[in-house]
Amino acid sequence: MSAPPIADIQHWSTRDIAAGQRLAFYSDVISSALDPMVVARAVTDPFDGEITATRLGPLILVHGVSTAHDCVRGAEHVALSSSRQFHLIVNRRSGWNLRHRDWVHVGCGDAVLLDSRLGHYLNFAQAFDNVHLVLPEAWLGQWLPDPAAFVGKPMPNDAAWARALTSFIAQLVPENLQHGALPTQLIVDHVGALLALCANQLSGEMMQPVLRQRQLRDLVQDAIVQRCTEQTLGAVDVALAVGISVRTLHRTLAACGQTFGGSLMAARVALATRMLESPLMARLTISEIGRRAGFADPSHFVRVFRRHSGTTPARLRRGRI
Repeated sequence: MSAPPIADIQHWSTRDIAAGQRLAFYSDVISSALDPMVVARAVTDPFDGEITATRLGPLILVHGVSTAHDCVRGAEHVALSSSRQFHLIVNRRSGWNLRHRDWVHVGCGDAVLLDSRLGHYLNFAQAFDNVHLVLPEAWLGQWLPDPAAFVGKPMPNDAAWARALTSFIAQLVPENLQHGALPTQLIVDHVGALLALCANQLSGEMMQPVLRQRQLRDLVQDAIVQRCTEQTLGAVDVALAVGISVRTLHRTLAACGQTFGGSLMAARVALATRMLESPLMARLTISEIGRRAGFADPSHFVRVFRRHSGTTPARLRRGRI
C-alpha cells in the first residue's frame, strides 16, 4: 500500500535576504513554524539559515539548517503561546548546549524534549542540521503518562531505544517523506511507540542513577588501573574493555566528578609511588620507574607526580630511605 505524497511543504531561506535583516527574518520564521522566540546572537557573519516544514498527521515536522547562533525563548515569548506543545529535537550535524531547566550538553545525534510552557536558551556553537518535531500535548499524552519527567534530559543515541528513536527521526525530513511508501499515521505511531520505549528505558535508568553510575565508574576505574602501564592507553581502549561507548565512559566519569585523563594520571602516579617506596625497586632509576608506570617522557612524569603528590619522585624516594 502506497501513501499519498506529503503536501504543502513550506520553505524559507535567508539566501535572498539582506545580511542586516537575516536574524529578524529567521526569528520570524522559527516563531511561526515552532514557537515564539528570537535569534539572540549570530556566531558567524553573514548568518545563513534554511527551514522546511510540513504537517505529519497531528505533528509538525521542521527541518532546519543554519550557521551557528543562539536562540532565546523568554517569559515574554512563552506568554504569546496559546497552547502547550512539546518539541523533540535531533541535531544531525553537531553537539549543542541547552538551558531549559538546567544547562545540559546535547551531543550530536542525541534527542531532547522541550516544553513550550518553559523558556529556553539554545546555544548552537557550530553549524547545525536539526530535525524538529512539534508534538501536541494531547497526542504526546497518549504515549507518555508524564512527559514533563523527560523534558530537558538528553536521550543519548548510544542507548538502546534512544538509538532507534534518534536514527528514525534523523530520516524524517520533509523531502524524504514527500513520495514515501508508508502511510503518515504509521510513521506518526512509530514515533510515539519509540518515544514510549525510550521513556520506559530512561525511567528505569533514573530510578538508581547514582548507584548505576558508581558501579560503571568502578568498572572503568578498574580497567584504567589494570592497563595504566600502557603508554598509548586511550579512552577508546578502556571503553572497549568495559563494553561501553566512549561517550558513555566520559559521561560516567563526569557524573562522578572525574575525567579520563585525570583518572589515568592518578593511577600511574599511584603505581609509581608504590614502586618508589618498594625496596625491591630501589635499584631502578626514576626514569625507569616512570616508564614502567606508563609515562613515556621522564620530565612529564616528574611534573605530573609533583602535581598529584606535592613532591618529586626523587624526594619521595629519599624520604623513604
